Amino acid sequence: MRTNPGYSTPARDRLLWGNGDGRFICPPLAAADSRSATPVLEGPVDSIRWEHLRDGIEDYEYLCILRKRLAQRQPTLPAEAYQKYARLLVVPENITRSLTEFAPDGAPIEEQRHRVARAIEDLR
Repeated sequence: MRTNPGYSTPARDRLLWGNGDGRFICPPLAAADSRSATPVLEGPVDSIRWEHLRDGIEDYEYLCILRKRLAQRQPTLPAEAYQKYARLLVVPENITRSLTEFAPDGAPIEEQRHRVARAIEDLR
């Protein structure tokens, strides 16, 4: 059980945190009931939201690396190879078509991530 001691909650009250409350990390389990007699020195507990944020940042970095390597290698690449790698910089529709339409599972994202990683290796 995690509690919410803020956000316009009176200081003496402790309300339960709900799902989708917007937090990326939660207090450690030892501090969840806010009644610990001693200071809790454990680190925070991450969330799936936090993990996805990290993955998104890593995906962005992959695309930046690919774009840079592609620009460096463009003068020496055949046009067909350049186009093949450049297509990887566009997010495919099977991953997302808009800000509200996206793949219901992570398989297409993982597949694209692997294709981008292979391209980065190929362009080394």
